[in-house]
Amino acid sequence: MGSIALDERTERRLDKLRAAVRRRTGQPVSRAELLERLVDDAYESRGEVGDMFRTAQTYVADEDSGTVRRPDRLVPGGAERADE
Repeated sequence: MGSIALDERTERRLDKLRAAVRRRTGQPVSRAELLERLVDDAYESRGEVGDMFRTAQTYVADEDSGTVRRPDRLVPGGAERADE
């Protein structure tokens, strides 16, 4: 695997995810393994991942409660291609 540069925030969050996996499973997980699993999961949802990059609004804030969430589907419709 080639190396990729991550900013400090992303590295810190990746390490927190690794710690959470270890707490829940009792097994250590490497950064590479965690990233591989995350990419595998994202690949299975690649249409939704692509949608995140089609719009500038990747998160929605509820004006009443202030809760911020990621919408279920950012761009409605559009057939997914198996080779994407």
